[in-house]
Amino acid sequence: MITSDFHTHTCFSDDCETPFETALESAGKQGIEHLAVTDHYDPGYPNPDFPFILDFDNYLPALQKAREKYAERDDFTLAAGIEVGIMEGQLDNIENALNRFDYDVVIGSFHCYRDLDISDFDFSTIDRIKFLEDFYEYIYRMLREFDNYDILGHLTVIDRYVGDMLEPAGSVPCRHLYDYGFISDVIDEILRLQIDRGKAVEINSSSFNYRMGTFLPRESVLRRYRELGGEMITFGSDAHSPLLYRSHFEDTTQLAKSIGFEYHCTYTNRKPEFRRIP
Repeated sequence: MITSDFHTHTCFSDDCETPFETALESAGKQGIEHLAVTDHYDPGYPNPDFPFILDFDNYLPALQKAREKYAERDDFTLAAGIEVGIMEGQLDNIENALNRFDYDVVIGSFHCYRDLDISDFDFSTIDRIKFLEDFYEYIYRMLREFDNYDILGHLTVIDRYVGDMLEPAGSVPCRHLYDYGFISDVIDEILRLQIDRGKAVEINSSSFNYRMGTFLPRESVLRRYRELGGEMITFGSDAHSPLLYRSHFEDTTQLAKSIGFEYHCTYTNRKPEFRRIP
């Protein structure tokens, strides 16, 4: 099994209660050799219950202390990371935050469409096809403006929220697996941008915890990424509890190998290290 998990959270994320040191100790006991702690920083996030304004005054010293503590370990490596929520009007705040610390890895993700929290919106009230077109155009535009990240996190996360849609060529609802053909052009542009800039695409397994039964990004997007020449992938559970570290990673690695990926990436000092997928 893969011995790394490159997307995890601790109590420094507003939606997680796992103590920081508990997370690291548990990962080591589970045989994880490369763990990335990537707590949330989403400036401008519109939900006051989960503002995702990271407590940098405590988070950064905790990262540094843990980095020094585990530096001599041969069997466990900590990647001091952060997951930034890329959002219109907040890029300067993100850049300022990234300049405060020498991170090992930065995940860039989209949790909002402009100032709309996509996790707390009733999509049944709108034209969802039009929304998806606008959403991916927004992602493409923002990624053209912002490239200070290493991994594109859980692309197609919108599938978790948008609900059932009819397949264009069919007649039955298919939860989360509606066809992406109508936005294939902008998806291609997003994927080409990652390839051209040397960014990794994360295969995020957290969707199974939401009973989606699919990966993020969905398989068709991963296959297209490979067809376009994409080679850089990471594996992330997005776990908010140590019980979910490397959740569904056997399925994830089998999928990656079936598509044609031979290596996955871990990061140190924001430089990728390629490791063969077992």
